[in-house]
Amino acid sequence: MKEHKSDNRIRKPNSVQTEPFHVEHINAKGKVVHSRQSKKEKKPWTFKRVFLRIILPILLVLTIIIGGIIIWLLQWENHVLDQIEYIPTDTNPTFINESSSLVEISQYTSETIIPPVEDEDVHNFLLIGIDSRSRKYTDDGTGSLADVIMVMSVDNQEGSIKLVTIQRDCYVYIPGHSKPQKINAAMSYGGPELLSIVIENHLRIDLEGYAYVNFYNMEKVIDAVDGIDLEVTKSEVFHEPGGLNANLAEQNRILGVPEDTYKVTSSGMIHLNGRQAVAYSRIREVGNGVYGRSERQVKVLNALLKKFSDMSTTSKMSVMDDIASMIATNISKKDIKHYAFDFLPKVRNMEIQQMGIPVDGYFRSGMYSDVRANEWSIRPDWNGMIPLVQEFLYGETSAFDPVEEIPKAPRNGNGES
Repeated sequence: MKEHKSDNRIRKPNSVQTEPFHVEHINAKGKVVHSRQSKKEKKPWTFKRVFLRIILPILLVLTIIIGGIIIWLLQWENHVLDQIEYIPTDTNPTFINESSSLVEISQYTSETIIPPVEDEDVHNFLLIGIDSRSRKYTDDGTGSLADVIMVMSVDNQEGSIKLVTIQRDCYVYIPGHSKPQKINAAMSYGGPELLSIVIENHLRIDLEGYAYVNFYNMEKVIDAVDGIDLEVTKSEVFHEPGGLNANLAEQNRILGVPEDTYKVTSSGMIHLNGRQAVAYSRIREVGNGVYGRSERQVKVLNALLKKFSDMSTTSKMSVMDDIASMIATNISKKDIKHYAFDFLPKVRNMEIQQMGIPVDGYFRSGMYSDVRANEWSIRPDWNGMIPLVQEFLYGETSAFDPVEEIPKAPRNGNGES
């Protein structure tokens, strides 16, 4: 029997061979094993090949996902903004003058000789809390007294939010009325347009728009974030009249529910729902009177802001939907987007900085009869406070047109008439 011999040589294919060629080798048992191998060698993995086959498909998928998220967010954003009540800008608003006639505001306004401070990074807006218990209340705020008056200033360079709270009992001159009266009356005579002009006239600033919310709606806003936590003193809770529970009972009577609904039974750090928080913010019989009330209002706003900041993104979306439906403003949707996209990325401190009007040393208060018999009022020195407001909002002071002086008010903060 002839023995098979093998030299383990690889038989190379002919140069014209197109079919896969064979490779022979002897396995451990001495048998010849054939294997097939492609004629073409595998290409090396170059960067271009990796990019086209792996990286590019991944990028395309990510682009589709991110694009979908952005579209969804924009749709959600538009949905939220659609909940806001937009008040058409009245090019020629009217108000009620002292003769009870409906007249155009433009008849009683004029440009200042010295323009207000201008800073492209600072935007000022009027925020109003209205007291809709007035029977003359209308959807645009006319006929309702302004219970809370604040100027909100956003500084894009500092990334900060500042509030100037103005006491509603401050005396001002209202266009069309010869005698000074309380600033909250401007809302009743001509709505937010007239109130805006009065504030611009007395602080020498420009307001770019206004927004207001009914106090009853503020209750819903706070409930939308599941309430807030505040440090409340025993006297603030139980003082009669005008304490938290007393204010709460009054509100419950208006709503037609039992007076002890949501009654607070303890003090210290406590959790307040919307109605309780509103009752707390209206306390003026405890501590520093109307000035203490302004401080409480800012405490409520800061607590509300903190609670909102700590919420998850999905929860914020739900809350924003509720909050937006309670706001009325003359700022357009387009401008709101512009302000938000310009400001929010630059926010460094969500804590609200606050300044109260009047400033200590720049006002007198008490019962006076020179304008109306036995009326309690605040007589501010507006000219003395304007530089303080300028410094607070803009970080600098400048010249301004003097404001007509209020009777019985001090001059230049020296407490002298």
